[in-house]
Amino acid sequence: MSLGRHRAPAFPALFATRGRTVLSVTALSATLAAGIGAASMTASAAPVAAGGDGPPTAAHAPGTLPIVPPAGDEAPGKTHGRPPAIPRDAGPNAAPARRKTRPRPPVQWTHPIPSAEVTSCFGPRWGRLHAGVDLAAPHGTAIVAAGAGVVVAAGPNGGYGNAILIDHGDGWLTHYGHLSAIDVEVGRRVKAGEQIGDEGSTGHSTGPHLHFEVHRGHFPNPVEPTAWMRGHGVVIPGCPTPES
Repeated sequence: MSLGRHRAPAFPALFATRGRTVLSVTALSATLAAGIGAASMTASAAPVAAGGDGPPTAAHAPGTLPIVPPAGDEAPGKTHGRPPAIPRDAGPNAAPARRKTRPRPPVQWTHPIPSAEVTSCFGPRWGRLHAGVDLAAPHGTAIVAAGAGVVVAAGPNGGYGNAILIDHGDGWLTHYGHLSAIDVEVGRRVKAGEQIGDEGSTGHSTGPHLHFEVHRGHFPNPVEPTAWMRGHGVVIPGCPTPES
């Protein structure tokens, strides 16, 4: 007797512009005292800047004040040693714009027990239909939901022993039999790849394995599970491809 074979069960920019201010005074209207005019006028016409490394102050007309920028303004052409502002996103060393990455789509379907070995396929057995595929693995190996869905049955189910039935919508259901432990309850929403129980040998079983079935429309209405899973991107090797 081979390990893991299934006995036939019965179905159940802020920016502002500011103007510059020019200060002026009215020209002297009175004639300066005699003896002072020429000397004074000559001295006033050519003032020299006191010490420092800057350029001499430009001469200005007698009786007027030089143009002085208001406090806070910069004189024309002066930057006070500050370099001009550069936009943050300019220049060859600018950081590249980040691309928005699209989230990966969720897994739609997966192998219910990837480490298992097929020990029996879908087809007639002892005069009755073996309605699924048997997947043998060490006792207690985690079993996961083959696809997202809602648990519609969980508990003892005759020859299937401890079993779980999941409705995936669109008229498809998956059935898991012979579990040693059940981790979900009826009404629970599960994702593809989420653990739902442990592999075992409850019910009519000759050794630890998962009996996995796919049903169309309602239960029971089984279809060959390995071909159906292959059509949904999941390969369960070990069974012949059914003829179309």
